Order: sequence, then structure tokens, then C-alpha cells
Amino acid sequence: MSINLVNNFVSVSEFSQGKANKIFNDVAENHQEYLVMKNNKPTAVVISVEEYQKMTDQIKRLEAYAELIERKK
Repeated sequence: MSINLVNNFVSVSEFSQGKANKIFNDVAENHQEYLVMKNNKPTAVVISVEEYQKMTDQIKRLEAYAELIERKK
């Protein structure tokens, strides 16, 4: 996930105003990321399932690599 979230702020109230469908479509179809704001504070990030899977796979690989390094010490 890139750090272009600044361009895609969305407030929690926008979800309740009927914009959730558009946001979710944008995430799924265009792989956009959204930073969700509540009371002017970042509270969540909305990303595609594919992006989430890539991130979790990368974390698992990094953890395995770190464990390998630790064993070699």
C-alpha cells in the first residue's frame, strides 16, 4: 500500500450518507485506499482484499526471515 492516502480522506458520516457503495467500488475496482476520519482523527484504512493479502503475505515472509536471522545468532 502506498502512502497516497492523503488524497483519499473520507469521514465516517460519508458512509452513512450513502457514499459507502461508491467508496467500496473505488477500492475494489481501482485499488484506491481511503483513510477514514472520525472526529477529525484517522481511525481506519479501507483497502482492497488483494492489497490486504499482499500485505499479510509480506509480513509473514518478513517474520520468517527475522526468525531465520535470530536462529543464526
